[in-house]
Amino acid sequence: MKIIFIGTSDLAVPALDALKEKGHEILAVITQPDKGSGRGKNIRFSPVKEAALRWNLPILQPEQIRAEEVQKQIQKLKPDLFVVASYGQKIPQEIMDLAPYGCINIHPSLLPKYRGAAPIVGPILNGDAKTGTSIMRLAQQLDAGNILAQEEIVLDPKETVPSLEPKLAALGAKLLLSVIEQMENGTVKETVQTEEQATYIRQITKEEGRIDFSDPAEKIERMVRAYAPWPSAYTSLDNKTFKIWAADVFDYEKETAEEPGTVVFVDKKSLLVQCGSGVLALKEVQIEGKKRMSIEEFLRGKKIETGMHFG
Repeated sequence: MKIIFIGTSDLAVPALDALKEKGHEILAVITQPDKGSGRGKNIRFSPVKEAALRWNLPILQPEQIRAEEVQKQIQKLKPDLFVVASYGQKIPQEIMDLAPYGCINIHPSLLPKYRGAAPIVGPILNGDAKTGTSIMRLAQQLDAGNILAQEEIVLDPKETVPSLEPKLAALGAKLLLSVIEQMENGTVKETVQTEEQATYIRQITKEEGRIDFSDPAEKIERMVRAYAPWPSAYTSLDNKTFKIWAADVFDYEKETAEEPGTVVFVDKKSLLVQCGSGVLALKEVQIEGKKRMSIEEFLRGKKIETGMHFG
């Protein structure tokens, strides 16, 4: 099948690779424009552009995909199908209509749950037992198109976004090939999403990473995993930003009336912090100006005493 692939992030790369390995003809890859990174503003390619260069594929990087000249370029290519995965711009209906098989999208959640910008964060943050990947027809309403395929996976108890994303990306690539095969032989089935069951998760902001120790320890531990690597779960210590990269809910038998955020126990290898309910054991941390380190490393270089307060 003749395909135009539209994507940007790491999540999309396995799908592009799978299409090429299966022998589909990729007419062009559309990805976001290059960005400058670091103080020197070195040009950084998107992961999808890197993959397209590896396959020696034609690349388009429009500032706005809805621009008339972009539509004309696409029209000349005469694609059979558009495949979209983690692109970052809304695809106008005028472009979707240029391919006889339409436009399909890889979405890393069990739709209609977790529509929106952060579907991988949602199930970790909310303590779900499972999530998955959906292949859907792209629609103008956000993530509301008909579902063509869906498969679930069980979340690891210590799942993070960096550990979960590759699993969902690989699953999406597998499902994509299956859906395209069904399209070619006319057996693909479409399921209308149930609007009453739809949930949304918007783009995460930096401020949402700030820890409120009056929350339960279980909620904060999930937050630590869901917000790594960005925006990270953070608080403050000695007027410096203090990031928590790994933590456990600790079964602390000693009763305490300390206010949330208070250090209730510390020795050479462990640091326990009181939460609104329960106690959090810090495992990997980073204070402003220093590298990430284990709690043992941190305690060797920083004097922490019972009764000290975070936040």
